[in-house]
Amino acid sequence: MTSSLFPSLRRRTPRTLRRRDGLIAHAANITSQNGEDGIIARIFDLLPHEESRVCVDVGAWDGRHLSNTYSLLVGNSDGDDGQHVNVTEEKKTKWSGVLVEADRERFQQLKGLHEKLGNVCICATVSCQPDSSMSLTAILKRDAPQLQENFDFLCIDVDGIDYWLLHDVLHSGSDTIAHSDEGCGDAGSVWGDSEKQRRCYRPKVICIEFNPTMPMDLIYIQPRNDSIRHGSSLSAMVELANAFNYVLVETTLFNVFFVERIIYEKYLRQHVPDTSIEALHEITMGTSLYQLYDGTIKLWGCKRMLWHRLPIDEDMIQMLPIQERQFPFAPSLDGRSNILSRDQNDQTIRQNAIDMSPYCKNPTEGEDTSNLLGVKKNCSMKLSSTLRNDGFAYVKGTGLSTKLCNDALKAAKSFLHNADESVRRSCLSKDRARRGYSPMCTENFASLIGQQGPNDLVKKFRIGPEEIGREKYQNKSLSSLHQPNSWPSEDVWCEALLFRSVIEEYYDKLRCAASSILAAICDGVIAENAELQQSISVISKTAQEIETKRDKLETENHTSILTLLGYQPGSRHKKGSKGYLNPLVAAHTDVGMITVLLFDNGKCASLQRSMKDKEQGLIKMSNDQEWIDVHLPFTNCLQDDDDPVFVVNVGDCLSELTGGYLRSTLHRVIPRTCESSKDDKDLVRTSLALFVGLEQSAQLILPSGDTLSYEEWRRRHIARALDVMKITNVEYQHLLARNLL
Repeated sequence: MTSSLFPSLRRRTPRTLRRRDGLIAHAANITSQNGEDGIIARIFDLLPHEESRVCVDVGAWDGRHLSNTYSLLVGNSDGDDGQHVNVTEEKKTKWSGVLVEADRERFQQLKGLHEKLGNVCICATVSCQPDSSMSLTAILKRDAPQLQENFDFLCIDVDGIDYWLLHDVLHSGSDTIAHSDEGCGDAGSVWGDSEKQRRCYRPKVICIEFNPTMPMDLIYIQPRNDSIRHGSSLSAMVELANAFNYVLVETTLFNVFFVERIIYEKYLRQHVPDTSIEALHEITMGTSLYQLYDGTIKLWGCKRMLWHRLPIDEDMIQMLPIQERQFPFAPSLDGRSNILSRDQNDQTIRQNAIDMSPYCKNPTEGEDTSNLLGVKKNCSMKLSSTLRNDGFAYVKGTGLSTKLCNDALKAAKSFLHNADESVRRSCLSKDRARRGYSPMCTENFASLIGQQGPNDLVKKFRIGPEEIGREKYQNKSLSSLHQPNSWPSEDVWCEALLFRSVIEEYYDKLRCAASSILAAICDGVIAENAELQQSISVISKTAQEIETKRDKLETENHTSILTLLGYQPGSRHKKGSKGYLNPLVAAHTDVGMITVLLFDNGKCASLQRSMKDKEQGLIKMSNDQEWIDVHLPFTNCLQDDDDPVFVVNVGDCLSELTGGYLRSTLHRVIPRTCESSKDDKDLVRTSLALFVGLEQSAQLILPSGDTLSYEEWRRRHIARALDVMKITNVEYQHLLARNLL
């Protein structure tokens, strides 16, 4: 069952009225995008046979790319090897056409393809202005004078003013017909006397593009302006066509088909008995909004800008800042509002956090331990189950004091945000991705999952296990993570000694607690899936060794790294900046065993984890990714007797050792809109992330049966990423360092 601390989101397949037994059953592509070739062929196959037919294609591109007329004009030309979909040889028709394209480079390709076939190619930018010499009707009259008024097929795809081009074709006729700038409106005026009924052009069949993101009940007609590209809704197109006695007969994802009513009644009614939008279309690219009681705006459906290929950021569309999102009509309690307060949110997290004290704390003298095994079992199985469902878990009872956690956060904040940059740069090391200070925009976590993205907008400072004397491990190769730490000196910063003392104490105590957490995870996994016992035995062994040495802290051969991270308002918080919508740290997974995270409540950033596909149990990286905020209780309000809560998430190595039973979860850090103020102490955010690793020589047994050391696993993991990215040797060294975290 999904943890109650996180919302549960699933997609139910709704009932649809969309029919699949009409023209859409004949959908097929030669060059079309969504089955239009087959639909067009079927329509004309149902009509009385004619030896020759004529089409007009507006927005023809190069005549081939996603073309709805290539199969007619080229696929049916004599001597061509093209295929004519669903049309028998006895009914083969010779098509000719008029093709209009605005782009000069594409027009040259169009001309090279079609002029030899006798088709008319016109290079023109069509205008939607009714009196323009470049209106569609004006262009056809001038450049294709041989075109008959009742030609067979009109295809319009100009990405914007499509509605108005069709509007003008259908309104064309005598000069006495007034032009409307309000859409079709009441079409009675154009059906008055016989002179007004005369049309210059009245195609038998029409295919026109609409905006597929607009709801079916929305009648949206874009402004009559050549420079605006909005597109119009399907309902608007249907309303326009119906006003001129055309009938809707089919749709695809982007295109809608109409035929003259008289043709429909004679030849298509039995094949398309229901011509309603609901029967002939369903929205698959729509974006929906819904509201939570507290005022949060949520997205559902398509969560990307289709034509710009950018994600729609939920945080950027919020009307209320997060601190003001409360339900305004909650019942009162003793005359006070019962709005869920920050303290209540914190209390909920603390109550639901998994108590790790059975693993992390030594029994006191005289304490009854008869139930310890049962308590441990409950703890381990709850932790394993939560991680299996969410990839993240809240834990408490680690043995770390509130004072130490607050002191570590304050020390990190003082170094990352309050100290002068010269203090931080005094800690630059030769290999800053493993030790010391790493300035903003010098690393890129997106590369960890083979993705491209902007560099991380975060300051980092790392410490790890000190270099081990070679005389102690003469026969073992040392991990590259065993090297001296880099600390600021008192010469450059008066708080240097205090900073080092607090961070080292926090690091030593947390890594011991983290090993106990890891042991609990292993126990829970084995209890649920005994087949994995051999694969994760090395983790249990390491954890047990650390537990026996908890007081002496004699496990310097581990490879865990503590990273201090500092976020502050920057370019990605500013509207109009190039990186406005970009995460501060790109979506990624962590490489090691687990990560144990503590952070303060700075307003400028927020940690998010991805939703998993519960049915498939997979992690998907896509533009439609579901993200959930991960909060911690407000550290500023912690009392000395409060038990600190940490976030734990699964790393790639643990995920692989369990054969995917536990899966590393995508997470990222995003910017939060906030009022920039130097006096606001809660604006910047500080995080302490312990990336837990094993001894470099620890022998891993993978579910596949392969045996290799932890060090070898890391290198193989990196090599796989390099195969995907195909990066240079210089980039390899930087990636190698980052993956060793």
